Amino acid sequence: MKRRGRQILSGFMALCLTVGMLLVSAGCTAAPSEKKEGGSFADSGDSTETETRIFTDSAGRQVEVPAEITRVIPSGDMAQMFLWPLASDKLVSVSTAITPEQEKYLGDSCRDLPETGNLYKTGSELNVEEVATLGADIIIDFGEAKDSICEDLDNLQELLGIPCVFIEGGLTDSAQSYRMLGELLGMEEEAEELALYIEGILEETDRVFETVEKKEAVILNGTDGLGCIASGTYFDEVWAYMVKNVAVPADAQMYASTRIDFEQLANWDPDFLFFYNTTAPAQQVSEGAWPQLRAVKSGQWYPVPAGPYSFVSPPAVNRYLGILWIGTTVYPGEFSWDLREKVKEYYNLFYHYELSDAEYDALMQQEK
Repeated sequence: MKRRGRQILSGFMALCLTVGMLLVSAGCTAAPSEKKEGGSFADSGDSTETETRIFTDSAGRQVEVPAEITRVIPSGDMAQMFLWPLASDKLVSVSTAITPEQEKYLGDSCRDLPETGNLYKTGSELNVEEVATLGADIIIDFGEAKDSICEDLDNLQELLGIPCVFIEGGLTDSAQSYRMLGELLGMEEEAEELALYIEGILEETDRVFETVEKKEAVILNGTDGLGCIASGTYFDEVWAYMVKNVAVPADAQMYASTRIDFEQLANWDPDFLFFYNTTAPAQQVSEGAWPQLRAVKSGQWYPVPAGPYSFVSPPAVNRYLGILWIGTTVYPGEFSWDLREKVKEYYNLFYHYELSDAEYDALMQQEK
C-alpha cells in the first residue's frame, strides 16, 4: 500500500527566500542514487570540524548526517509516535502538541517545545520558518513511501540545509525500522529491544492464523457510528491483519472513513463490530434496529481502548497494542500471550510508563 497520496505542503518553495535569510549556511544534500537497502553508514571522507557519516535511508538516498545526533525534528505525527520510544529526549519540536490527557502516559517533557506541524497534510502544515530556527541535526520522516518521497525530502533538505531521512515503517516491517533508527541514533541496544518485542507479536500472530480462520468484522467510527473503515484502505492495515473486514462500500474513501447507511451495515451483518472515535457506542447499539445485528445480539461489539492514543489509529506503532487486544478479544484462548503483561510491557518500552494493574483495568473498561 502506498503512503497516503497527499500533496506536499502548499507554498513550499515560496518560503525559500525567507528561510534562506534565517539560515547561516546550507547543509548536506542527498546524492542521487538508485534505490538500495537502507540503514547503512559509510565514512563521509570529510575533514570538516563536525564529524559526519553517510546514511542510506529506506528510499535509497545517501544523506550526510552528523556522527552524533542530539537534536531531532519529526516530519509529522507518525514520525513523532515512531521516534518517541528512542528519541523523546532528542526532540526539539513536536508535530502536534501533546494533550494533557496524553501527558499522563508521556510526561510533560515536551510541553514547552514548539509545534512544527506536518510535512504531509495530516494536520497543520510544516512550519518551515520555525524549523529553520531550531538548530536541528536532522529531520526524520517515517511511514510508507509515496512515489515522490525522494523529491520531497531532497527539496526540503536543500531548502533548509538540514539532513532529512526517510525510514519505512509498515505494520510488518517496523522491527527493522527500529533497528535502522537505532543505528542512525547510536542506540542499537535500545532499538533491538523494541524490534524483538514487535517480532514476537508478529510471529505469534502468524502462528495462530496458520490454523485459525479470521472472523468477519466491520470497523465503525463517527458520532453516529456510521462511518466505516473500508476494506483495503489506508487505515485498514491492522484490521486486515487480524480480521476479515467485510465493509466494501462502492464509494470507499482511501484515506478517511467512508459514510454508510444502516442498510449497508445490516447487509454485511458481521460477527464483530468495533467502534473508535465514536461518542457513545453503548447508546448507539441499543437504539433503532441496531439490536437486530448479529454482533449486537451476541455482545460481540467493542469500543477500541485508547490512551495515550487509540490502539489502532493513527496507523503507527500503537497498532501493536491493537494486535494484542484484537487477538485476545476475537480469538480467546488462541494466543499464548498474557494480555495484561504484554500491554504493561508495551507501555514500559514504548511510552516509558509503568502501567499499574488498576490503570490497565481502567483502559480495558473503556470497552463498553
